[in-house]
Amino acid sequence: MSDLTGVKVGFFGTPDFALKFLNYLYENNADISFIVTQPASVSGRGKKINPSPVERWGVEKNLKVYSPKKVNDQNFRKEIKKEKVDFIVVVAYGNLIDDFIINFPKFLTINVHASLLPKWRGAAPIQRSILNDDKETGICIMKVDEKLDAGPIIKLEKIKINFDDDAGSIYEKMISVGLPLLVKAIKDIMKKNYKMIFQKEYLSTYAKKIKKSETRIKWQDNAEEINLKVRAFNPFPGAWTKISGEDNKRIKILKSEIVKKKVISKGNLDVGNVSDSLVVKCGNGFLKILELQLEGKKVLNNEEFLNGYEIKNLTLE
Repeated sequence: MSDLTGVKVGFFGTPDFALKFLNYLYENNADISFIVTQPASVSGRGKKINPSPVERWGVEKNLKVYSPKKVNDQNFRKEIKKEKVDFIVVVAYGNLIDDFIINFPKFLTINVHASLLPKWRGAAPIQRSILNDDKETGICIMKVDEKLDAGPIIKLEKIKINFDDDAGSIYEKMISVGLPLLVKAIKDIMKKNYKMIFQKEYLSTYAKKIKKSETRIKWQDNAEEINLKVRAFNPFPGAWTKISGEDNKRIKILKSEIVKKKVISKGNLDVGNVSDSLVVKCGNGFLKILELQLEGKKVLNNEEFLNGYEIKNLTLE
């Protein structure tokens, strides 16, 4: 581990991805002066309050945690004006950062972003890169400015996207590469041993947030497109389909592979038809289901499902 003893950090982040970086800074002896995260969400009939993973962790560690609706909240600003930090680190915070925050630390406000900027700025870079069939992605440490993910790049590490990678495996690669990269960036900035590479705006693309409607599989699409969707949405939120005639029962498809040859008999070639080996006819080509989850049930691989369920004349829609 790289020692960050004496380095005062204010941390802005919300989901599990952000927590990985926060915890790594903490384990490397950074002084976490305060944490800023999105307000707790409310869910269910009981109006259950769900604090973010970052907030829960901060409370457990007895650290100062703020959850303003916006960073320009005057009460919030009044509180953090009392702090003095060397860096502000932003990871998947979920809100834009303004000049007050950008100029607050002694050194820099830096952001960790899960793409090769300027490609895939925005909320869902891992999913969009897979949906686009990109062959590589990466992780960037950049100086924050007021425009979304548009600041100059300080550190960048490329990550190969293999044919069988999904969002979950790319997430793990991002963590493995990104944690030490962040610490190295902090150390190099303090030593003034870094260069900033300005992004080329004409190369920028936007990774918009995933909509629920995008996660439904349309079997009339070609097999390659459906396979990309399965990979992009595994493990969350999951690409899904319905069993025809089964009261709208949903199935999540978690892993799949493209089948090169025809495997369904000539008399049964309608889109969505399923063979006895869990191969589905698509608009163009065939897709074999390797792992799936029936609504309310546990995850099953291909063999487990075939052993436990009758699939004669099964059609997906």
